[in-house]
Amino acid sequence: MSVRVPAPPRRVRPATATAAEAATLALPWPDVYFTPGYGSAAALAEQAPWRLTHWHDRVLVPYLLRRVDAAHHDGISPYGYCGVHVRPGTTPADFAEFWAGAVSAWRAAGMVSMFLRFSPLDPHSAAVVRAAGVARLDWRGDTVTVPVGDGAAAVWAAMAGRSRTAVRKAERVGLTADLRPAGRDDVTAGSPFRLLYERTMGRVGGTPGYLFTDPYYQTLTAGLGKDLLLTEVTGADGATVASALVLRHGDRAHYHLSGSEPAAARDGANNLLLWTVLRWAAETGCALVHLGGGRSPDDSLFAFKRSFGGRRTPFHTASVVLDARRYRALVAARARELGRPVDALAADGFFPAYRLGGPR
Repeated sequence: MSVRVPAPPRRVRPATATAAEAATLALPWPDVYFTPGYGSAAALAEQAPWRLTHWHDRVLVPYLLRRVDAAHHDGISPYGYCGVHVRPGTTPADFAEFWAGAVSAWRAAGMVSMFLRFSPLDPHSAAVVRAAGVARLDWRGDTVTVPVGDGAAAVWAAMAGRSRTAVRKAERVGLTADLRPAGRDDVTAGSPFRLLYERTMGRVGGTPGYLFTDPYYQTLTAGLGKDLLLTEVTGADGATVASALVLRHGDRAHYHLSGSEPAAARDGANNLLLWTVLRWAAETGCALVHLGGGRSPDDSLFAFKRSFGGRRTPFHTASVVLDARRYRALVAARARELGRPVDALAADGFFPAYRLGGPR
């Protein structure tokens, strides 16, 4: 008579937490974009709850859970750079086991797809995901990261000559800059920062998704506290002509949202703004400042950021279909709504294809 030997218990057990639950876990968050404080603000912007699927602190996958229909949802990384974090020492085999368990749980919960935005500052995690063979990573362009650990003088010396010249011009015409923790009044509707940012988005054709509401800013302020900073450039008359929000996390800082008056920009206001951020970071113990990328690869905005002596840091995304049958059905339904062939919709490159014509 044979005896059935039970399978050994799974070693990797993914768990999923809400923002409130995650805030009690005391996890060593690898960057600001992974935190429930940031995620809660992103959830308001997308009108979708924030979730964290994780294996203790070894694998972290934060995402926004968006409704597709009455029975189905999909996931997307919060605006910014997080995707997946894999703690060093976690092997591709470990991650593959985690991922299999996570996908099983996501499918059971009615999730159809997942769009992940990986951090350019965490190439290790991207490499582990790639080695595990569970998702294809697509290069979307480079971002700019400026090392500041050697001090402000080294940062200044590494900047392009045209950028230093622009800073000097800004100072010569009477522009001044400062940086401080952002308060609630700094980000409320009608504040100088909000007005400059919203006008700038209007000039560059920013989509409505880049215009954030009062609840978003107030939740971001509450969630990040002293790690949300405001930079302002003012003219000789005291008016604010350029402004930006900066997110700090440990020894790194992220340039988040910014805006400026066109005339002041021609006088070097944006150069002075960024130099102020870099100098502050160098003087307060940061190792790097992440400036993000351009509106498209290697455009004028990207070139401007590169002029501050930054290095290229590749940005990847992953488009993961969790429920192939349901995904195909949703794409077919969307194709009928748009009056387009299914193959043309799928070949468009937008993911998930059933959201083509709406928000990603």
